[in-house]
Amino acid sequence: MHTSARLSGACALLVTLLVGAAAWGGPAERRSPVVVAAEKVKAAVVNISTETLVQRRLRSRDPIERYFQEFFEAGPTQRSFVQNSLGSGVIIDSRGYVVTNYHVIARGSRVKVALSDGRELLAKVVGTDPRSDLAVLQVESKEPLPAAVLSEAEPMIGETAIAIGNPFGLSYTVTAGVVSALHRQLKTSEASFYDFIQTDASINPGNSGGPLLNVDAEVIGINTAVHGGDAKGIGFAIPADRVRAIARSLIELGEVREAWIGLSAETAAGAQGESGGVVITDVEPGGPAERAGLRPGELIVSLDGNRLQDADELRYRMHGRAPGRPLRIEVPRKEGNLAIELVPEEFPLERAEELLARRVGIQLVETKVRTRRGPMKVLAVAGLRRGSAAARVGVRPDDLVRAINSVELESLDDLRKAVRRAHPVGRITLLIQRGAGLEQIEFSL
Repeated sequence: MHTSARLSGACALLVTLLVGAAAWGGPAERRSPVVVAAEKVKAAVVNISTETLVQRRLRSRDPIERYFQEFFEAGPTQRSFVQNSLGSGVIIDSRGYVVTNYHVIARGSRVKVALSDGRELLAKVVGTDPRSDLAVLQVESKEPLPAAVLSEAEPMIGETAIAIGNPFGLSYTVTAGVVSALHRQLKTSEASFYDFIQTDASINPGNSGGPLLNVDAEVIGINTAVHGGDAKGIGFAIPADRVRAIARSLIELGEVREAWIGLSAETAAGAQGESGGVVITDVEPGGPAERAGLRPGELIVSLDGNRLQDADELRYRMHGRAPGRPLRIEVPRKEGNLAIELVPEEFPLERAEELLARRVGIQLVETKVRTRRGPMKVLAVAGLRRGSAAARVGVRPDDLVRAINSVELESLDDLRKAVRRAHPVGRITLLIQRGAGLEQIEFSL
């Protein structure tokens, strides 16, 4: 009797436990799409650490400091020290190519990549693109490395977003949220960025450079920033299509070569001083824009269906675009808005000097000057157009042009490449030397 009661009670307890387990769900029920996606991509996510040796007597990258080091004795030495920083990245190619943010490795003299299997490898910087805040590294491995897939579909507002990274040094932290918005614009004191993905998946310092995933375990963006101030749950990621274009260019060419359409533009003034879109200020003879029928003074309404807020957005959307890929520009005409298709080209280096002469008003020649280290190659102003932008600010013949946009110049080839890089930005800063004096002057290009 008592045995039967005990058995009955045990059976009842077992049934209760089984029912409870079923109610809570077993491992299979807990394997949500977020869990599956995180497991698939985890091996492709890396931690990035950089070391920067800071020492005063090191040869400066700043052309002004470089000038004083060349012509005068350097100042007193200072004890060197090492600065460290942490970030995240994701392998996008089994050959060891890693994408991260430019700001993660910007000042690093030594970059290390820690893999999910515990290996720590030295990384080579393949190329960087500060304008997109992207960089590509490469690590060597005897066997192919696990790589994540860059999504080819545009994210959907409201879909699940998963961030994996190294916030505050806490390796392989996974957070989840949703895609809150698309095509967000961010403005900093130095630049404007467009087309960001906004997410409420938690992104913290150290997440920079890590992937933002969808539930298909595809990378939809590279985490790059959080909203400042008291705002919580507002993070931003560079979309996968831009990451793909920039990374391909950096891997294949080591730099991002700009597509050239042969026009200059500025932001049109709207009502109450607000932006009124983009107005064409100049069309270069024989360029793609002129051949397509665009004219100075016309307003650009949109680019590939994206309405343009200002001239910076036009330049940003052109940045990283492959030459030969057609684009559609919409301009208002008497008969209504007209969509004009043109095919961008690679900027022809032989046009660089002509462009500088036309927009800035100077012609440069190679020469040499004497320094305490011996003769040095530099560029000097050989021709100055009366009434030009350079003449109006006081540039004179025989002035030396030591650098363009902080890149030192020694030859006309250096000049052509610097102009090619500066042209898409629409601005060029010359470091002018006259005697012992130096002055940086910015011009429209």
